[in-house]
Amino acid sequence: MIKKLSIVSCLAVACAVVSPSIVKAQGNAGFILFGGIRDNALDYCLDSGSSGRNDRYYLEVKPQIFKVAEVIITYPDHFNGSFDTSDMKLRVTGQCRGGKDLEIESATWDKETRRITIIPKEAIPAKTALRVVMSNVRNPDYSGFYQFDGRVLRADVPVPVYIGSWVITLD
Repeated sequence: MIKKLSIVSCLAVACAVVSPSIVKAQGNAGFILFGGIRDNALDYCLDSGSSGRNDRYYLEVKPQIFKVAEVIITYPDHFNGSFDTSDMKLRVTGQCRGGKDLEIESATWDKETRRITIIPKEAIPAKTALRVVMSNVRNPDYSGFYQFDGRVLRADVPVPVYIGSWVITLD
């Protein structure tokens, strides 16, 4: 009886060590499935995160080593939601919510090229942590993963620089 109990105990311990534990994935930065490096994943927060609903997106723009003249966001063709350019902001903060809003010159959404461009009134100083805040976003009707890519336009040399991707998960 003792040998049977110890064998069963050993098997239980081995299964506990070998089997994966259930861990909830970090919902903010997402993950990049193919060809990406973890450093390319950018943090984000959503107010809702539910498909088919209005939402607010808070997208991280990591501090750059140069002044930023504009922020460019592209999104996949299977994202059939919509954006409200009258309620887009650039906010100086390292947190998801809070911070100081910057004045913006313009916010445009080109549906054909799936591109959002936000231009501040003044170039954003180097080493400034930002969030793009997009309110009144209409999420697509279907849940899933949507990879938004971020670029910034340098103020000194007008060249777009890839800064990373937000892999947004909608329930």
